[in-house]
Amino acid sequence: MTALRSLLVAVVLVALAACASLPARPAGGMVTDLTDDVAAVSQVGLGPEFDTAAKRLEVQQRAWKVIAERYYDPRLNGVDWAGLREKYRPRVVAAKSDAELYLALKGMVRELKDSHTRVVTPRESVDHRRFAALATGASLSVIDDQLAVVDVDADSPAARAGIVRGDVVLAVDSHRFDAAFLAAARDLPLTGEDLASPEAQPARPDEAARFSQLRAVRRLLQRAPDEPARAQRLLIARDGSTFEATVRAEPLVRPPTVTAGVLPSGVAVMTLNRFSVRNRRDVERALRSVEGSRALVLDLRGNGGGDYSQFVWLVRQFLPEPREVMTQLTRAGDETWERPVRLTPGDRPYLKRIAVLTDRRSGSASELTAVALLEQRDALIVGESTCGCVVGVSWEYVLPGGGGVRVSETGFRSARGRRMEGEPLVPALYVPPAVADLRAGRDRALEAAERALLEAP
Repeated sequence: MTALRSLLVAVVLVALAACASLPARPAGGMVTDLTDDVAAVSQVGLGPEFDTAAKRLEVQQRAWKVIAERYYDPRLNGVDWAGLREKYRPRVVAAKSDAELYLALKGMVRELKDSHTRVVTPRESVDHRRFAALATGASLSVIDDQLAVVDVDADSPAARAGIVRGDVVLAVDSHRFDAAFLAAARDLPLTGEDLASPEAQPARPDEAARFSQLRAVRRLLQRAPDEPARAQRLLIARDGSTFEATVRAEPLVRPPTVTAGVLPSGVAVMTLNRFSVRNRRDVERALRSVEGSRALVLDLRGNGGGDYSQFVWLVRQFLPEPREVMTQLTRAGDETWERPVRLTPGDRPYLKRIAVLTDRRSGSASELTAVALLEQRDALIVGESTCGCVVGVSWEYVLPGGGGVRVSETGFRSARGRRMEGEPLVPALYVPPAVADLRAGRDRALEAAERALLEAP
């Protein structure tokens, strides 16, 4: 124990004497120091950058320090950041593989309880930049104490296995997700082990319970960093019978898309799956195509956000006059600096009634858009509470071996003083999903939004 303490002290002194800055790459877009075929981190051994305890502790210190110095909130969300460094040092020292080291670093950063600040492997950094994720293509949610499939990506492992919306997942391999499991998971606390649960706790009790249940499912099914996908056997219930489906996660690329159309009632619907400047012209054409509609439903369900500049551009298309829509919070030392975000209208703004559809997967730029339209255009928010994941990441600070630390260097407060990060937006019309509607292809949230827009004076 004495030797370990001496080693820790020596490494800390060296790290503190080192230059505070780390090399950085932009948080989005392709970069020159990483290639699409970058190798996954080792699951069984340590690379030369991490092959001694001293090297691993120095990497931890670098990750810890860049967050301590650059995170937008100098209070670090009120957590004992120095204490968390100490808590995770034994795991860093004991790591027997690159994956175990990254797992320890991710756990430390996860306890900051920030939706965007994280440690990524080189492979995860590349996948993020090309809109890819290792997934089966089946999006899950807990509905009425059942683990239900709410969406299935086309041409995904789940789709090829015959899984459809409204299916109920009873088990994955040896993990059974029955009523007893989900009932016990209603009050599961958030910990550093929940690597895939960045969402904030919803305010509504029923949504909070469903969130805790889904977090318990994710905790059982999550993989170690860069762990190769393996075949999973799912037990599915549908129409009173059960069947088995075998799926293996694969890298699914979800490029930014937009669809638009006008319902028979004259209400238009425009759906965005991501905020990206790459399809700005497509979004502009979609807006032009619905100019003659009676009202507009902007569907941001399942949209986790994206480019901040695209949020700015999109909101401008709905403003009647220059408005201050948000305040950016940035940091200088121990102080937080505030900068108002004032936007001018686009050339042909859409000024008719608006409703915005949201769910628990609506995050970041989606939430900024929903709140801005709520406050500036009295937009009607319909569906489920949002993620509560609203901060800005501009840079990824490079760690030895090519991984990175993505730090939230910008926070947001709405024009009416609403704190964005950690506080999900609660819809005015709460329309939770139902398994029967998913099976029937019925969209009650869209129906409620359309009805409310038509009935508005």
